[in-house]
Amino acid sequence: MDVANIFIGTLWMILMILAPGLALSLAIFPKKDEIDIIERLGFSFVFGLLPQVIQYFLDKNFSIPVTTSTTYGLIAAVTLAGLAVWKNRAK
Repeated sequence: MDVANIFIGTLWMILMILAPGLALSLAIFPKKDEIDIIERLGFSFVFGLLPQVIQYFLDKNFSIPVTTSTTYGLIAAVTLAGLAVWKNRAK
């Protein structure tokens, strides 16, 4: 594995954590002046772990398997839900 693949993989993992977290932080704090950028990034990281927690809950309680497609689908669903709430609250 070369350096370029490691770099691209690292950026992909950061994106998969920060994208849903950013959407959820925008849903909770919709206005720009409510929190600064450092706080928003911190909340984005913490909230970005929520899809994995939901997936663990779904696996243990409803026997939904943890696969690549369910992981990406859940990340997309959480991100879209956060953006929908943000869009609704920003009006």
